[in-house]
Amino acid sequence: MTQKKLLKRRFFHSLKRGTGEAYLIARDNPTVDFSEYIIKGALENFAYDGQCESSRAQYIFDINSLSNQQEKIRSAVLLGIRTHQTDTWSLTQLFDLVKIYALRGDLEAKQAILDRFLNETIEGSDWVGRHEILELDGMEGLKFIAEKTGKRLEKDPDDWQNDSIIRYFQRDNPLLKVMDELEKASQKNRFIQLYLENVRRMEENQKNHKQEMVIYKDVIEEVILSKPYIWLVRRKLSDEEVNSVAKQLLIEKNKHRQEKLLYVFTHYKFPFDSKFILSLAKEKPTYRNRVTEFAIDALQFFQSEEIRDFALEKLKTTSKPEAFVNILVSNYKTGDHQLLTAIAEKFNSENTVENLACSYIDIYKSNKTKDCKQPLEIIYGKMNCGIHRSDIVSILVENSVLSDQIRQEIRYDSHLETRGLFCKM
Repeated sequence: MTQKKLLKRRFFHSLKRGTGEAYLIARDNPTVDFSEYIIKGALENFAYDGQCESSRAQYIFDINSLSNQQEKIRSAVLLGIRTHQTDTWSLTQLFDLVKIYALRGDLEAKQAILDRFLNETIEGSDWVGRHEILELDGMEGLKFIAEKTGKRLEKDPDDWQNDSIIRYFQRDNPLLKVMDELEKASQKNRFIQLYLENVRRMEENQKNHKQEMVIYKDVIEEVILSKPYIWLVRRKLSDEEVNSVAKQLLIEKNKHRQEKLLYVFTHYKFPFDSKFILSLAKEKPTYRNRVTEFAIDALQFFQSEEIRDFALEKLKTTSKPEAFVNILVSNYKTGDHQLLTAIAEKFNSENTVENLACSYIDIYKSNKTKDCKQPLEIIYGKMNCGIHRSDIVSILVENSVLSDQIRQEIRYDSHLETRGLFCKM
């Protein structure tokens, strides 16, 4: 393979992950044409979780600004926003990217945004483009959104709209009387009127719909009968409640109930002897319940040689190392970086790398050591999650082992928080 091909491969590998290496490669090799890969990165959001991660549009635009093929890339981007039909988060990235062109006076780009909004929408994604239109045109943009939404409602009266975009715009523009402006516009525009009527009906329905309050006799019944695991997000358990759940778990024989009770201890430390949890973790896994899985997760809160030995033995053969690596959060020893390095080198699937990243972050947040450098750098070089990459860089900085190469890259990272770390140095 030629040097140029190797360089392009490195460039695209970085661009898919969202690291700043792609920018540095493009900057330092101005005669090499990377446009094919920049277009791929523009048309597809390669982030592990496009919903949670900040937009990569500015990242793509910055790299594009170094290219000698900017018009070619721009044309591909404008075609993309007109035709993309498969992935919501790739489409949101295209709207955001085209907005950057529009903010720089590109009228064709602005028109592409207006034309695509609510046209051939991806199911469940009729909201895509709203924020870009508001950023470009403010109150007039909101009227445009209301009018175009009203036209859609006329064709589909069973559709519904809430007032979230109105509230969002009012919050960001406190000096405006946003609803008054829309009401005034609706007097001359029946589509805006349709939109506002639909919003009011939605508000009225929400007021009339009162969710029944379910009262449980105790925390045990709440855990067993409530919707799976949602209640853990709603409230924090007291020590007394944790103890009650633990006591019930000790005597529970029904595997379905046992599974629900055990899930509590993936979030809270089991207050009694860890040997009980370890015995569940050693059971043969079954597709019928997640008892073994949750027991393994619960071991991360305990420290013992027996638990550590269990994890190390499992890590020798498992194809899902993230399930057992987390046990090292409380059982890490000097030299374990070698094991974590070997595991990081071995696995490449997107989901496994992401799960390992989460575990390694937890391990090295709890165990400060310069030995974190090698395993974290390997994960950094494989992952495409900007959010957790920021955590990894933070840990490397805290332990004073951030390499010069990564230090240079983070200035141009796709994730804004990671870029912010550079500014703090």
